[in-house]
Amino acid sequence: MRESEVRNLKDAFSYITDCNLATVEWLCLLKRPQKSELKRQMSIAQLSIDWMNDFSIDPKSTRAEEIIFEGISVKEWVNELRKTHYKEK
Repeated sequence: MRESEVRNLKDAFSYITDCNLATVEWLCLLKRPQKSELKRQMSIAQLSIDWMNDFSIDPKSTRAEEIIFEGISVKEWVNELRKTHYKEK
């Protein structure tokens, strides 16, 4: 989702969640991320996704879409990202 696509509060929440997940993705792909910061960001992302589900917010065009569609947690998503990233190297 792009900032220019935000039209209402639900879109804004989706956008902020996607931004947070981008931060999580970036942190988890670092060779040595600060563990406490990664854990904190993952916790925020999981809470955001839980709220998206609770409030029926459409995750379309966000990183949350994949997580929600697959029925996995942010932690599981991070583990898959790491497997894929380090397997390719």
